[in-house]
Amino acid sequence: MERKSFFLIDASAYCYRAFYALTRLTNARGMATHAIYGFARMIFKVLREKKPDYVCVVFDAPGPTFRHEIYPDYKATRQKMPEDLVVQIPYIKDLVRYHGVTQIEMEGYEADDLIASLAEWGRKQGLEVVIASADKDLYQLIEDPEIRQWDPQKDRVITAREVMERFGIPPSRIIDLLALMGDSSDHIPGVPGVGEKTAQKLLQEWDSLDNLFAHLDQIPQQALRTKLSQNRELAYLSRRLVVLNKALPIPMNLDDFTTKPLEIQSLQKLYQELNFKGLLEALREQWGAGEAEPHAAASESTREVRAITTPMELTGMLADLEAQDQFALALLTSSSDPMRGQLAGMAFSWQPHQACVLPLRSTDPTRPDQLSADAALAMLRPVLSQPTPAKVGHNMKHVWVGLKTHGVELCGIAFDTMVASYLLDPTRSSHQLARIADEHLGQTPPHPTAASDKGGEQLGSSRGDAKEAAQTAGADAETIWRLLPVLRRKLSEAELTGLYETLELPLIKVLARMEFRGVLVDREKLENLSLNLEKAMEREAAHIYQLADETFNIQSPKQLGSILFEKLGLTIVKKTKTGPSTDMDVLEVLAGEHPIAERVLSYRSLAKLKGTYVDALPRLIHPRTGRIHTSYNQTVTATGRLSSSDPNLQNIPIRTEEGKRIRAAFIPRAGHVLLAADYSQIELRILAHLSQDPHLVAAFLEGEDIHRRTAAEMLGIAPHEVTPEMRRQAKTINFGIIYGMGPFGLARELCISNASARAAIERYFDHYAGVKQFITRVIDETRERGYSQTLLGRRRPIPELRSRNRTVRQQGERLAVNTTIQGTAADLIKQAMIEIDHTLTVDGLETGMILQVHDELIFEAPFEELEQVKRLVREKMENAYSLSVPLRVDLGWGADWAAAHA
Repeated sequence: MERKSFFLIDASAYCYRAFYALTRLTNARGMATHAIYGFARMIFKVLREKKPDYVCVVFDAPGPTFRHEIYPDYKATRQKMPEDLVVQIPYIKDLVRYHGVTQIEMEGYEADDLIASLAEWGRKQGLEVVIASADKDLYQLIEDPEIRQWDPQKDRVITAREVMERFGIPPSRIIDLLALMGDSSDHIPGVPGVGEKTAQKLLQEWDSLDNLFAHLDQIPQQALRTKLSQNRELAYLSRRLVVLNKALPIPMNLDDFTTKPLEIQSLQKLYQELNFKGLLEALREQWGAGEAEPHAAASESTREVRAITTPMELTGMLADLEAQDQFALALLTSSSDPMRGQLAGMAFSWQPHQACVLPLRSTDPTRPDQLSADAALAMLRPVLSQPTPAKVGHNMKHVWVGLKTHGVELCGIAFDTMVASYLLDPTRSSHQLARIADEHLGQTPPHPTAASDKGGEQLGSSRGDAKEAAQTAGADAETIWRLLPVLRRKLSEAELTGLYETLELPLIKVLARMEFRGVLVDREKLENLSLNLEKAMEREAAHIYQLADETFNIQSPKQLGSILFEKLGLTIVKKTKTGPSTDMDVLEVLAGEHPIAERVLSYRSLAKLKGTYVDALPRLIHPRTGRIHTSYNQTVTATGRLSSSDPNLQNIPIRTEEGKRIRAAFIPRAGHVLLAADYSQIELRILAHLSQDPHLVAAFLEGEDIHRRTAAEMLGIAPHEVTPEMRRQAKTINFGIIYGMGPFGLARELCISNASARAAIERYFDHYAGVKQFITRVIDETRERGYSQTLLGRRRPIPELRSRNRTVRQQGERLAVNTTIQGTAADLIKQAMIEIDHTLTVDGLETGMILQVHDELIFEAPFEELEQVKRLVREKMENAYSLSVPLRVDLGWGADWAAAHA
């Protein structure tokens, strides 16, 4: 007879794991909710998918335990539970209760001891015990097949075999392993100097701690033998601390662990308070609590996916498509890079719960059950390349480039679920289709699509069995179709429809064209630069070795830390789990203390440029086009700015000589020139418009050097008396205000005292009082609304402003101001890009937009079009939006990107 299952959920460990692993979420009151959300998803998964016969959630009880009595320093190094997690624990306990699940905690004992006792009790009851936890301390309890461990976050079962494969010892010897190696998280000492690998080898040879100490004289390494001999008592103390108590009394009957009916109304009220819209909608759909979204959920049993494998079937499907006003479209590709992948299939949907999939073969004649890609695209081209019917998809930029690579230019893009999700909440870390469906439809698609590192996702990624992959693409298309009305309605409710339809949607095709066009790079220049950087790194390394009086691995934080803090005795600025930090911020502080820090900074900068750009760029040249095709991410930054990846071309240094030489490797094709158009101080101009500060507005209306004027007015001197250093400091303050820089940051940036920095900021606000008033107004309005807003209506939730944590609240204040200004700047350059691209296309010009870097656009223009394009670009960029101060654009052109800035 099949044994019944008994799930034991390690609540305390999972709360911490969810708190640190998940993106921070907050409700409308600013309270952190991400640990609750992660726990809710986990317990829902356990109850729905695992369907346990019995289940218990185990919490740690507050206060000391018996381990503190035998070792007062137990867990002494563990930090106090973060305030943002403390406030979530009562909600998690309510969540468990409302799910009808038993929960236990016992004073004087940890959750691990309760789990051990419950597991032993359940085993004796003849149950199959499953411990839901990733904690390795619980590995000691595993006894196949009676007791297993399951990691709910990775959905991975941990058996005795897995423990043996990982540690080389059975679960019963985990306590001996921990006794030897210790556990820093619980401040269990172990044997000093014995790490995990050494402990494994010792137990593999001697089987147990007792046997090891009985044969100490047979250990050949003198140093190791001495360590063990001198710390025998410490090892046995550590074992007492890690061994779990299996004999705690269980004052309950088996029936007490059966799940009770869900408290629907209580759960609904809880989810509403926490703003868990997706979970609330899932609850409504499953249990009928309130109104569910239209077409809210579909499963494999209700979704009908029809395969199209013959020309006749494709002809019939085309007739259906042409009769629609719009349809959903998804691609099945062999690569996340649409420029390199083969088109393996397409999927279409135009009504809920139904989809058609079109498996494709390229040149493989052995697949008679599939149409060839060329033949199918020839039949599909008329419907795909016309504005009607309208096309709906997810990551339509990827779809456009993928089809263009195969000779079809997609027209009529009417909706993109990824971009819509991004506009609704730009702070989300991911806008994958599975996550969007979970949030807005209340059910994750049965075959989640594979995530791409291009800021979106690769729909229906070709993997495994072709038929299964085709079914996945069909599920994608059908899910997109059901998302369409839901997301359209939510955009309207959030007053984002206008921004979506006039800015973000038309931008998709602009970015797609830029990606497809790509940019030329001079491989030979990069190879020569690589050699030069290598020599420069060798020179810096020689200086570093001389200052350290020894050679070492400069790129090793451990070895560098040893030199800086042990040998040279420099100040430890901050610590990490592994020791003193040697990151860039630390080295910048230490640069004033010892010249070696500045040399290491220079070495790292050279190494980064060489590895990230100079050596990497040639490998990214497309074999067919000979160009680099970066991917522009439209749904990544919370401010609305575009970012780029594969490669990231927005972080190439502008002012350094090495950065200029990298940019010099970006060139136009023969007979063309690169034109660079850069907004001049656009964020300060937006600040002037938004604040209406009379001094700031006047400076821009009169065409003055804003940084020189700021320095002169703050210091009470004539503009011609302002020195370059004064101007530099004023520039730092001007831009620092936008980014929320405080006295400490300004002092560090200008190498002045905190008092001087504070005084400089006060002088700035005394003179630019309108700016101070604007900042106060934006923060107050954002706190009241719950989100910041740009001039064009882009929104960003900033719950940090309602946090009780002062540091978090101050961060929210900086975000509110910065997002309002930087987000507006992002909107304006997007508007200019759309206008320029449209005019270039309508006028039939050969010039193409090839790069966008923050406030700068780069064009590849034929010599004969240069003057016309210069006028066009200036006009569109400077008239992208009517501000109370003029927008200005600096133009430059040349034989490479660096020359265009000369």
